[in-house]
Amino acid sequence: MITLSESEKKLLSGITFHTEEIESGNLCDSDMVLLNEMRGLAEYLPEKYPSYTFEITGCEPKEGTIRPYNEWYYKSDQIDRDSAFIATVENNQSQLEIKDDFYGEVIRTPIKEYILKLLTESGYPVIDVVVSFWKYLGKDYGENLVPKQVLSGEVQADNDFKIFLDGSKLTTKDYKAVASNITELFKQESISGEIYLVVLKNATVDPARGRLFSQSISLNK
Repeated sequence: MITLSESEKKLLSGITFHTEEIESGNLCDSDMVLLNEMRGLAEYLPEKYPSYTFEITGCEPKEGTIRPYNEWYYKSDQIDRDSAFIATVENNQSQLEIKDDFYGEVIRTPIKEYILKLLTESGYPVIDVVVSFWKYLGKDYGENLVPKQVLSGEVQADNDFKIFLDGSKLTTKDYKAVASNITELFKQESISGEIYLVVLKNATVDPARGRLFSQSISLNK
């Protein structure tokens, strides 16, 4: 018999629906695996990000997928957003290999500010820059992660930049040349990743309907 907290019972029941077994602590092997992962993640997150508090909210098991890991959902009391954060937990030779996406919250703002400054000082009328990272990183990359290491690709995070420019303030209508020049600018600054460049009619239009030009650019070639 296993003793579970009320929050563990509620969460585990929501994943497997083995409510009676979970309530009594008589867990099957698959539920024991999930419980161990849940507890491992509950220790991992505050150790990696001591300035934040977390709550695990759910899990998408790997069964029926090609994933070698379970996806766990969690939120932070300090971050207000609609969607959950995701951590991957893989059982590797009886050890848990945990990776997460929360590092992006630590480095996104300084990276966005750096790119905004770079583009603005180079004369580009920037409406917005959206910075994303598509890779999950493990325990070695927490609150002390250096943004420059991610920007340069020294730490591979699969950087993704969506750049929106105000076409009414551009000095040229040769948007392909603008894309080429921004590519060279980023390469000169040793920035790695993928860019999705969008030129809008002006700063007030709907980004989906007011496009003059868009292009995907890889900085990794």
